[in-house]
Parts: sequence; structure tokens; C-alpha cells
Amino acid sequence: MRTGNNVRQRADGRFEARYAKGRDGRGRVIYGCCYGRTYEEAVRKREEAIRRSASVREVNLLILGAGSHGQEVQEIARALRIFRKTAFLDDAKPNALGPWRDLERYREEYPIAIPAVGDQALRMHWLGELARAGFVLPVLIHPGAVVSPSAEIGYGTVICAQAVVGNGAVIGKGCIISSSATIDRDAVLPDGTHVICGAVITSGG
Repeated sequence: MRTGNNVRQRADGRFEARYAKGRDGRGRVIYGCCYGRTYEEAVRKREEAIRRSASVREVNLLILGAGSHGQEVQEIARALRIFRKTAFLDDAKPNALGPWRDLERYREEYPIAIPAVGDQALRMHWLGELARAGFVLPVLIHPGAVVSPSAEIGYGTVICAQAVVGNGAVIGKGCIISSSATIDRDAVLPDGTHVICGAVITSGG
């Protein structure tokens, strides 16, 4: 059975992906579910539901890392206009709620979270920690980016302004696609890839 990131396989064989839809009158999180024949399909449907749902405006986003990339992620989140508020966890920044290790304290108030650091190993480590702690891990796509509907994008990935992702491209989880980068059709990027500003990635690598 494949599970993780609030995804489980049901007795009927389908995968169920849970996400936070909003809060009830007592402030408790209301969860919705998306279903798919595969793990990836369920996660993709959940990501689409999060982006579509107007009620997600009542949900907050926690960003791990308040450095330059963290600030960029916050700007993307605000540009999307789907989060009520955003906040940082960081071990060294005075504008953060607290250190990274305290993330579980904020899970109810900030049920959606994403690591936002350039260091690949650190980013992937905290992506795993957030999944184990039960956070919903979004895909954040700047409104100024162009992403083909047929592209597959893993959770925890950030696509910045003016980036282009072509049809059939597959982008792993925890990736960073920087401003004005181009991911050509049918290109495949492994988990944790960072594509720098203006770079062009083709299907041949």
C-alpha cells in the first residue's frame, strides 16, 4: 500500500488524497478528498481542487525559509490570492514565527506548507518532514507563468514568473522553476531539481 502526504489507498483500490478546504464556525479545519486510480492522479486532482476552491481563501500558508527564495514564494502566494495569510518558519530570521523544528505547533493554523530554500538536500528533507507531519503540500504557480494542462507537476514545486512548461513535461516534487525558465515539451525533471533563471531544459536533457 502506498501512502503519505495525506494520501491513502482505499479497500477498493482507489487512492484518496485529503486537503484542507476551510474552517467551520469553531475554527476547526474542514477537509475535502480527491480520488484517483493512481497515487499521482489523486495528488494531481487535489492540487487542482486547491487552486480552484474559493474556500481555500480561508486557509493559511506556512513557508519554511525566510530568505530570498522564501520571500519570492510569499510573493507568488499573495499574487495567487488564495491564502488568507502567509507566515515563515526560520531558525535565524526575526520576522519568522519560530524555528523550523516547531512546525507541528502551527499545523492547525497553517495546514498548507512548503519549504522555500535553494539548498536541494535541505528542501527535500523538510518536504518529507512536512508530509510526515500531515501538512498539505501545494504546487505554487505564479499567475504570470505558462503551464500546459498536460504537464505533470509534483507537490512542493514552485514555478516562478514568466516560466514556461510545455505539454507532456513531467516535473518532480520539490522543484524550483525560476523566472523565465523554459521546460520544453516532454522534458522530465527529477525530484528536487532547480532550474535557474532563463535556462531551457529540453526533452533530451
